[in-house]
Amino acid sequence: MTTAFIGQPVSRIDGRRKVTGSATYAAEFDVPGLAHAAAVRSTIESGRIASIDVAAAERAPGVIAVVTHSNAPRLAYNPHKGGPDPVTGERLHILQDDRVVHQGQPIALVIAETLEQAVHPAKLVQVSYRHEKGTTDIAGVEPALPTGEPSDWETRRGNPGEALEDAEVKVEQTYVIPRENHNPIEMHATIASWDGDSLTLWDKTQWVHNVGDEMAAVFGIPAENVRVFSPFVGGHFVADVVHPLRLVPQG
Repeated sequence: MTTAFIGQPVSRIDGRRKVTGSATYAAEFDVPGLAHAAAVRSTIESGRIASIDVAAAERAPGVIAVVTHSNAPRLAYNPHKGGPDPVTGERLHILQDDRVVHQGQPIALVIAETLEQAVHPAKLVQVSYRHEKGTTDIAGVEPALPTGEPSDWETRRGNPGEALEDAEVKVEQTYVIPRENHNPIEMHATIASWDGDSLTLWDKTQWVHNVGDEMAAVFGIPAENVRVFSPFVGGHFVADVVHPLRLVPQG
């Protein structure tokens, strides 16, 4: 016997817990010895970091450490065939060098005893840049695009113009839809807990296996050493498949 779901009201299993605030999101788990981190983000879209002055941030109450590309641990960043695969040369290596490839890129991390004690000192970090002109048009960036191994995903390209021309039925119409904003009820967050070379993550993601495999590749540890928990996802919109910022608190 089959059940017809189209046209039938179906309750979301986790809907009530989300709207009543009883769902536990990634940032809300109580982990022993938990510290908090706030990222310092680049204010330019392309260039290199000339200098970072973290002295004022380090003196702030509750600050445990300030991490930059100068003192961050070097990570393995082994190849990882996930999906979607990053283009060769386009994998963002967080806090590994002085290169800035987009505005808002995490370029330093303030670690403190509380979130408030991390957020304010992050604003005290002084950064100077060697600004380079960014390229925003496809034609301008295409010649410099790196090439590498093709993705494992099978793709086929046809001729849409020819298909439309040969279609038995053609509909010409203009559709107008209201503006829509992706405003998730849960923001990006990750809690990382190390036990030797085993890593446990509480993360906002809808793809726990891919996150685990990527983290294992980045840190150079076996995939079976990484556990990822994401019991609830407060809105996704494909923004949380593998978010680069989740690498920052794990180092």
